[in-house]
Amino acid sequence: MNDLLIRGVKLLDTKTGEGRLADVAVENGRIASVAAPSCKAAAGQVLVGEGLYLFPGFIDFHTHLFAHGSTFGMDAERLLSAGVTCAVDMGSAGWVNYPAFHRCDLEGKRPRLSSYLNISPIGQPGKGINEPLKDEVLDLERIRERLFEYPKEITGLKVRISRTIVGELGLRPLRRALEFGEALGLPVCVHTTDPPEQAKEAAALLRPGDVYSHMYHGKGNTILDKHGKVQEALFKAQERGVLMEVGNGRVNFDFPVAEQAVSQGLWPDIISSDATPATFHKEPAMWDLPRVMSKFLMLGMPLPEVIRAVSETPAKRLGIETETGRIQEGYRADLTLCRLKEGEIRFWDCAGNERAGNLEILPVMTILNGEIVYRND
Repeated sequence: MNDLLIRGVKLLDTKTGEGRLADVAVENGRIASVAAPSCKAAAGQVLVGEGLYLFPGFIDFHTHLFAHGSTFGMDAERLLSAGVTCAVDMGSAGWVNYPAFHRCDLEGKRPRLSSYLNISPIGQPGKGINEPLKDEVLDLERIRERLFEYPKEITGLKVRISRTIVGELGLRPLRRALEFGEALGLPVCVHTTDPPEQAKEAAALLRPGDVYSHMYHGKGNTILDKHGKVQEALFKAQERGVLMEVGNGRVNFDFPVAEQAVSQGLWPDIISSDATPATFHKEPAMWDLPRVMSKFLMLGMPLPEVIRAVSETPAKRLGIETETGRIQEGYRADLTLCRLKEGEIRFWDCAGNERAGNLEILPVMTILNGEIVYRND
């Protein structure tokens, strides 16, 4: 007998867009079977999923979890209520404070967690405190030491290139991050809000597997040229394998920029929240990952592509695509049961612009390693 049976749920094929009803059985923390609905199936615990979708557990690729060392950091456990079973901390810590981050805020948490290490030694301390990025403070060998200490946990490097952070350094910190990434065999995620040069300059530097974050921000130099056209370098970057990432947050998403971009065909590869304690279930412009996903449904992104952007694509980038990101026999039973709620829903951006949609993704239950860890009754 299986440990858990989720009966009669809707499954979505992210390749074909087709949906079907199925019974999904779980045993020893793994998906044991995915079969046509049957009244004969039995298990130690049975859930009736009538009218609900079962998706792979959501992967939030851009969060901040250093609750004990950064004002940007939130408790990773809270993400379970948003259907998130796996999350990436995006550069909250550097090589100096990473051991404290690991011990205080990653170790022992229930969601599956990994991180991008900030190339600045102190990471991102919080609002009003910018990380140093001059050459004399950057230390490739100390970063290498941290990789040896936490080889499966640190999966990339992070750098922020906002003008208020880099000042006269311009794109120099990005170039150094890419040098480090090349030396260490790691991808680089670059925060691009209000960059010192045009978006095309930063995009042209990135390699396949690197991440262009906050793609739809509206501050300073955006991805649009003076005529409102997406700069060609962004399309070329995506074509060669650079991942375009949302990183919604409080100040990193602008409707006019996003609407222009998607009308020209520039959609995200990864949808992420940029969750912090100031935004998670507090900030209407972000709220949580399912709300950001629903925002992209409103913008016209098909549901299968929205789901792929929080499952298969980030799983592949993290190197765990054979373990999670799909509802398939043998995969981890990290699952999110959702209701697609019809009816008007309001969305906001960082500038206070408002839009109306008619479909919302609402997590009903989060299942991690075959165990129910969140239930919205």
